[in-house]
Amino acid sequence: MLSQMVGRIKSKPGGKLETGEAPVVERYNRPMPKLRNTKPDSGRYEERAVAPGTLNVAQLRHIILMYQGKADDHEGPMNIQQIAEKFRLEVAQVQRILQFLSLPTEDNNKQKGHR
Repeated sequence: MLSQMVGRIKSKPGGKLETGEAPVVERYNRPMPKLRNTKPDSGRYEERAVAPGTLNVAQLRHIILMYQGKADDHEGPMNIQQIAEKFRLEVAQVQRILQFLSLPTEDNNKQKGHR
């Protein structure tokens, strides 16, 4: 029954496709797109000067680290009020930063692979 519906099935050498045939995947020689740098040490844009009243990436990272208690310049975690005073921000802004931003995870896979 299936052979009557489909017709004669035969394989053909590669070449131009005919109507109704499945596309043949050909080798694609274009280079892959560059990976964007999203590592924790993202580099050149972090310390860039920004307009007054805004924060750069390094400052945002520092706020998160201070809240978690992992900052180098402060022992233990800081509360939101202290962070707001240090960066001269409103408490609501600091709360929003801590609520909606997170640091990229550190690559523990590389460490496991070297063992």
